[in-house]
Amino acid sequence: MLSDQDTAKRSALNMLRFFREESCGQCTPCRVGTAKAVALMEHDDWDKELLADLSTVMMDASICGLGQAASNPT
Repeated sequence: MLSDQDTAKRSALNMLRFFREESCGQCTPCRVGTAKAVALMEHDDWDKELLADLSTVMMDASICGLGQAASNPT
């Protein structure tokens, strides 16, 4: 958190947007997973079960450390 105006949700979403932008796009779990995670977290009501499943897939199937760590903010 950077200020009293930030929230944990906004911080997590900001980190996920970073991972989405920095993904090289080589592997599907990272390329599609980060975009999907951002889309899910932009809603007010999160589908926590889907986010958890998505996180597991990204951690297990991504080629590099970026994709494996991308789900950490969730």
